[in-house]
Amino acid sequence: MKPRLSMPNGRLRPAVANDLDDLVQLLHDKDVRRYLCDDTELPRKTVAEMLTSNEQLDAQGLGLWVIEHGHARFAGIGGLQPVSEEVAAAPAMAGGIEALIALKPEYWGRGLAVGALNTLIRYARVSLRLPRLVAAVDEPNARSHQLMQKCGFEDVGRTAGPVNELVLYELPLEKGEAPS
Repeated sequence: MKPRLSMPNGRLRPAVANDLDDLVQLLHDKDVRRYLCDDTELPRKTVAEMLTSNEQLDAQGLGLWVIEHGHARFAGIGGLQPVSEEVAAAPAMAGGIEALIALKPEYWGRGLAVGALNTLIRYARVSLRLPRLVAAVDEPNARSHQLMQKCGFEDVGRTAGPVNELVLYELPLEKGEAPS
C-alpha cells in the first residue's frame, strides 16, 4: 500500500475513489489539460478508470497521490506509474516508471511541484529501490521542462507524441539525493 508522504510545503496522500470530482476538475482545467491530456477533456468515466487503475498499482507502492498544501485538501496530483504504451515504444523509456505532477494553476510558481516531485523521487529511491525514473514532456511545456531539470532529470531523447513532440527524461536513482 502506498504511504502518506510528508514534504516541506505540504503532504502527499494516496488518491482514492472519493477524489474523483477534484481529479475531473483538475484534468478539465484548460491550462492543465493542454499538455497532460493533449488538450482533450477526458470523460468522467475515463478519469474514474484512472483511479481504479491507481488502486491496482497500490500493492506495488505505485499510483497517484493527492498533493495537499496548507488548508487545501486537493492542490493537484503526483504519481509514479508504468510508462504508457505510447511512451514505452521509445527504447529509452521501455520498462520505466514515469513520474508525473499536475497542479491547479493557482498553485503554480510556489515550489509545490518541485517539493512533490523530490518527495516522490526519494520514495522511489529509498522505499521502492527503483533503479531509475522517467518522464515524457510535451516539447512546448516550458514549466515542466524546468521542473524536470530542477529535480535532476536528464534529457535522453525525443519521440513523437499525439499532438507535440515529446522530450524524454531519465533520472538514475543510484546517484545521490534529488536536488531541492
